[in-house]
Amino acid sequence: MSSWEGLKTISGRGLGPVDLFIVVGGSTRTSTIEGISIAGPSPEATLYTPTLDLEYLATGKPVTLPVIPVSPEGLPTPAVVTRSSLSLTRHPILLVDSGLAHRLKVPGVVIPSSRTGGRIDVEPAFEEGVGERIYRESYTLGETLFRGRGVMIGETIPGGTTTAAAVMEALGVEGVDLVSSSSKDNPRELKRRVVDKALERARRCGDVFCIIDALGDPVHVSIAGMAAAALDNGVNVYLAGGTQMGGVLAILDSLGYDTGRVAIVTTRWIVEDGGITVIADRFKAGLVAAWISFSDSPHKGLRMYDEGYVKEGVGAGGAMALALSAGYKPGEVKNAVYREYERLTGSG
Repeated sequence: MSSWEGLKTISGRGLGPVDLFIVVGGSTRTSTIEGISIAGPSPEATLYTPTLDLEYLATGKPVTLPVIPVSPEGLPTPAVVTRSSLSLTRHPILLVDSGLAHRLKVPGVVIPSSRTGGRIDVEPAFEEGVGERIYRESYTLGETLFRGRGVMIGETIPGGTTTAAAVMEALGVEGVDLVSSSSKDNPRELKRRVVDKALERARRCGDVFCIIDALGDPVHVSIAGMAAAALDNGVNVYLAGGTQMGGVLAILDSLGYDTGRVAIVTTRWIVEDGGITVIADRFKAGLVAAWISFSDSPHKGLRMYDEGYVKEGVGAGGAMALALSAGYKPGEVKNAVYREYERLTGSG
């Protein structure tokens, strides 16, 4: 692992000005499949995670439950990285509920047709027409907001790499072998079984929205709608996330958008995992990474990022990249993360 740290443009255009940071939260019952996600202390708890993530971003503490989202290993949510990095840049943050299982108790925008996605190995994600409605409503939201130079959109949806892989494969793009995992040991065989069962349902689909209803989730189609609005308004789009943004790119590509005008902004851990570079190349999208290591952290929970855990989420890579592009040195960004981790966990 290189000791060099900073902002790294891997392909395409680099990171330009960003006027608004958006995090879209949603739930899919796919996350409750045993072993599919560690974004919560138990499979059922993953349905609370995105709500708690967004509430923490807004207030510095969750509201719905008095607990911080953690993995079974006790790793706190990557929202810690996001919040501490954005505290340096002071970017405005907009929270969007595209289908949370548990509604927010802080201010945010609710997509009118928002709803939790189904468990795609045994049931459709949505009833017919919901995916398209979420897309259209998210597009309208984007049209009302995007008049600046650039927008960065992150996500929080446990199980999202599995649903993204399903969408990609249904649209003819390799997915399961490319998507990453918040776990050190990516459960690819399990994901393949889930995706294969979901694909059987999508065989009768003739368009992208039918595919989303069959095996997608609320977050990726909502991000695609907002990204499409930004592109139509000449606003640069930066997707703050990991390999599940391949699902967003696949949706945009299927709708005829030039995905070469989009850049993924992520972490070094996602890049070193390998799949994101293939996804970016496939869609001719830009790829930028906050090339930062937590190996020198005094906290084991953060050092575990460098051991293959968590890697990305809640726009963490994009938030660090914004801090770096604003002129903060890697050490300053890391120290902000370490201080926030200590405040949150009481380990200072």
